[in-house]
Amino acid sequence: MEVVLQENNIVSMMTIGILIMLAFALAFIIFANYSQKKILKEQMDKQKLAFEHQQNLLHSTILTQEAERKRIAKDLHDEIGSKLNIILLNTFRLEEQVKENEDVKEITTEIATIINHTIDSTRRISHELLPPTLEEFGLVEAIIELQHNFNQTDNIEIDFNLEVDEDQDIDKLTELNIYRVLQELVNNSIRHGKATKIQIQFWKQNMGCQLYYKDNGAGFEVLSLVNKKGLGMKNMESRLNMINAEYEYESSQGNGFEMKIEWTA
Repeated sequence: MEVVLQENNIVSMMTIGILIMLAFALAFIIFANYSQKKILKEQMDKQKLAFEHQQNLLHSTILTQEAERKRIAKDLHDEIGSKLNIILLNTFRLEEQVKENEDVKEITTEIATIINHTIDSTRRISHELLPPTLEEFGLVEAIIELQHNFNQTDNIEIDFNLEVDEDQDIDKLTELNIYRVLQELVNNSIRHGKATKIQIQFWKQNMGCQLYYKDNGAGFEVLSLVNKKGLGMKNMESRLNMINAEYEYESSQGNGFEMKIEWTA
């Protein structure tokens, strides 16, 4: 009987020991799992902060670029443009004074031609830096002007369709960022995609706006773009993030490029 009690005590102690060991093991697993989750959360928080910091830097860079573009465009228009016009007028006056001298007249004519070309180039650069149509009349008219300017060439044909369910004002920052994205898309289609046709559709609805873009260019593998984004693509994404726009794009080798952008007014 006493031997049986001793055996039962030994079994009980062993059982208690095993249970204690299991409890320690379980506690260790829970602690390790908690620690791992905590470390993972800290890493994710750091990555999130780093991403937000990067986004803020890109946003600040974009705003600085726009302010600098505005300043340069104003200087080109007000300072350079006006002075070139004065030089051109003086050239015409000089030409009137030397009508009898064919050599001097030929020189002044050449100077006037060069100045005229320079004035046109200055005006074009100024408009690209800060489109006056966008400033004065809004996004739709700016897109129409962009379409007209490109369609004047033989290299590209842009088709623009506008559908308005309910007209509404779009704030200036949103208009500017959408226009810059559109400029970048068109330039990429021509320069890299070698596209000859571009389709742009713009819907203005009571809940927001949609912009659809498609070209018939060479296209590319989207995965390669995701893995290796150039500065142009990063700037576009940053501009769209600034206005809380949702976007998606699709492309494949030989099948062109298309992009859909949505934002609330």
